[in-house]
Amino acid sequence: MVSVFDSSANIKTVDNRLFVITNNIVRSPITLNVIQVGAPQSFKKFMKFGSIIRERRDQIMIENDVTIGVRKSSLFENNLGFITMRSLSKFRDKFDSIFPSMIKLVRPGCLLSPDITTRGLLPEQIRATNINSKKTDDDAAFAKFMARTLGKLCGRGPGYTPAGDDFISGFLMMFNWCAKCLEFERIILPGKYSTMTSWTSYKLMEYSQECLCDEEIQAMVNSVALGRANEYSKKMIPLSSRGHTSGIDLVTGMTFALYTLIDRNFGINSLHKLELPSCT
Repeated sequence: MVSVFDSSANIKTVDNRLFVITNNIVRSPITLNVIQVGAPQSFKKFMKFGSIIRERRDQIMIENDVTIGVRKSSLFENNLGFITMRSLSKFRDKFDSIFPSMIKLVRPGCLLSPDITTRGLLPEQIRATNINSKKTDDDAAFAKFMARTLGKLCGRGPGYTPAGDDFISGFLMMFNWCAKCLEFERIILPGKYSTMTSWTSYKLMEYSQECLCDEEIQAMVNSVALGRANEYSKKMIPLSSRGHTSGIDLVTGMTFALYTLIDRNFGINSLHKLELPSCT
């Protein structure tokens, strides 16, 4: 076990994968959602850093202190909707409604309202992306550029999963799913990213790269597949409240990826006209 919080525990498996035990109801391919018997108590009372987890028949054993029955559990698998150029086009003229909706959800310390550790990072990311997108028509070259330039955000910001990492995870999820659907080059993170942040945060970025996500992120992706901009704005709300700034930075990354692709494919400059809220 690599980390324990009040309502979740992160586990490193023998094959170097991240597995999460949580009492959250949001389902994900990498989580085991548990229900505690009796009054809910902090996981810290029963689990600790370094605890050994074993699987035995229909049970998961954490040391000799905790037993989790999994006989009646079911596997959550992603069911992502297919994104087309037509569904993307439905968002083309919705920039002026989606971005104000997102900015209403900002929290102090997120990339849209940065602290001293992340100040200036997002405007620089927007400028670099816009400049290269205009210069580079080749999708493979652009994907390689994005893999490099996103590194300027990796590990940046406070928290267990830094704001920059959460943005990268959101960006990868939206960009790479669109890449799979529309058959262009996806973004592959350079191996050096693993040395720039925590193991857990890096694994979450890896999963986003492979388009593995929880059901709240899936709902946002599927609203794009359906071409429903109003629904997209509504689906941002529950995700944006996750953690201190993790949720809103995920939403920001997904939305910036969405409009990066819309700008490239429809020859417009949505991101260029974005006015970020001033930080205090």
